[in-house]
Amino acid sequence: MVETETALTILLTATLAVGLLAAAVLCGLLIWTKLHPGFGFWPAPDKTGWRHITAMSLFRTFCGSVVVYAVLAVIAQGWGHPLHYLLGLPVMAAAYGVTLWGYKSLGIENTYCGADGLVTGGLYAYSRNPQYVSSVLATLGLAITAGSWTVLGLAGVLFGIYFLFAINEERWLTRGYGRAFRDYMRRTPRFVGLRSLERARQEILARG
Repeated sequence: MVETETALTILLTATLAVGLLAAAVLCGLLIWTKLHPGFGFWPAPDKTGWRHITAMSLFRTFCGSVVVYAVLAVIAQGWGHPLHYLLGLPVMAAAYGVTLWGYKSLGIENTYCGADGLVTGGLYAYSRNPQYVSSVLATLGLAITAGSWTVLGLAGVLFGIYFLFAINEERWLTRGYGRAFRDYMRRTPRFVGLRSLERARQEILARG
C-alpha cells in the first residue's frame, strides 16, 4: 500500500512537471513571437513546418498532462464526494458541446489558423475566441470533478496560454482582414464580457 502511494505521488509529480515544462516553453515562444513578429512561431506560416508542429506538440503535451494528472488525482485520493461529479461533469459536457459548435461555425481549417474568411456570426458574435473560453471551462469542470486545486491552477495556466495565442493571432488577423477585423474587435470581446451579454440581449429582443 505504501509503495502504491509512493508510486502515485511520483507519477503525479512527474506528470505535473512535464505539463508545466511544456507550458513554460510554449509561453516563452509565444511571448518571443509577440515581441519579435518576424519569428513567426504562431500562427505559423506553414502548418507542416516545425513552428506549427512544435506549438501543437507543446500544447497537446500540456493538455494531456492536465487530464492524466486529474485521473491520477482521483485514483490517489479516491472517488470523493458525488457532488463533485454532479457539478463538474455537466460543465465539462456543456463546454465540449460549445467547442464542437465552434468547430462547426468556424470550420476545422480556420480553427487551426486557416484563412478561409473572417467568421463573425454564431458563437463568434459573442466572443472572438469561444473555443478558448469553452476549453478553459472544460478544465474548470475537470478540476471540480477531480476535486483538485492543482487542476484548477492548471486551468489558469491554460487561460494564460490561450491569451498568448489570441494576442498573436490578432496581429495576423489584422494584417489579413484589415479594417473588417478591427471593427470586429471593437464590437466583440476577446473572450467574454459585457458586450457578449449585450449581444445576447439584443438577440433575445429581436426574436421576441
